[in-house]
Amino acid sequence: MSHQRTLQTIATCEGIGIHTGRSAKMSLRPAPANSGVVFTRIDLPHAATIEAKPAHIVDVHHATTIGKNGVKVRTIEHLMAAFAGTGLDNVLVELDGEEVPTMDGSAAPFVELIRKAGLRRQMVAKTYLKIKERLVVESGRSSIQIVPSERLQVIYTMPFDHPLLGEQSVAFDITRETFANEIASCRTYGFLKDIEELRRRNLGLGGSFENAIVIGEGGVVNGALRFRDELVRHKVLDLLGDLYLLGRPILGTVIAHGAGHHLHTRLVREIQRHLDLEHMAPARSGVIERWARPLLQPERALEVAPL
Repeated sequence: MSHQRTLQTIATCEGIGIHTGRSAKMSLRPAPANSGVVFTRIDLPHAATIEAKPAHIVDVHHATTIGKNGVKVRTIEHLMAAFAGTGLDNVLVELDGEEVPTMDGSAAPFVELIRKAGLRRQMVAKTYLKIKERLVVESGRSSIQIVPSERLQVIYTMPFDHPLLGEQSVAFDITRETFANEIASCRTYGFLKDIEELRRRNLGLGGSFENAIVIGEGGVVNGALRFRDELVRHKVLDLLGDLYLLGRPILGTVIAHGAGHHLHTRLVREIQRHLDLEHMAPARSGVIERWARPLLQPERALEVAPL
């Protein structure tokens, strides 16, 4: 039987929020079984708490934001992906600001925090959400669907509006090993041409060459990619973080084309609407633990522009 997990000890980090541009300190603390992921704003007088649930999604422009009673926590998707990818079920996230620190723009620093703190089993059975029917959400030419499967698989295709990028596709069986080795280190990205517009809208205020891949007309302008198809792999990372708002690992095959946080979270709400969350399907730990590798290889690489 697979059991729920929480942290052994407290893990702490500090960094800039990519959208607010403000420094924030974050602590991850052990939490009781069946408590899920809970965010606490310790910078506020009464330490307001927000449970990471679909009902608390309040904004999905450029990042996923949750909120309750007028209090918000921004850019939770990379941290949530780290929880999903490491099998961490129950955790209290303490923040002294409005946004989760961006770190290097990936989930890898959070995975390392969790690794250093260590995980301990809780003697309560882990449960899984098993998809029983095909669910689809669409917006224009973009779409995302999930179909029944005995494990979590993701097939993601992303067309990029850039002459050097074209369309990238990846497919993964999602396991802890796959997440750690193939997905967690993939960074968020942005285009030089969009930076001025983001600044005008008071977004991307903390964005820098250290916490995102920056792409100009000639290619990447701030160093080498970690994978040839790092950009579409980061979309998978975002998806895993958004799916974990359901509060449990999910068993199904997700097929996405040109999607993003808006469609990810629409799918989350659609899954919640169709699933009876009071009757979650148990699954053998081997379903989640087994080794897997990417199923598709990128057709083309993104060149790195000379500095």
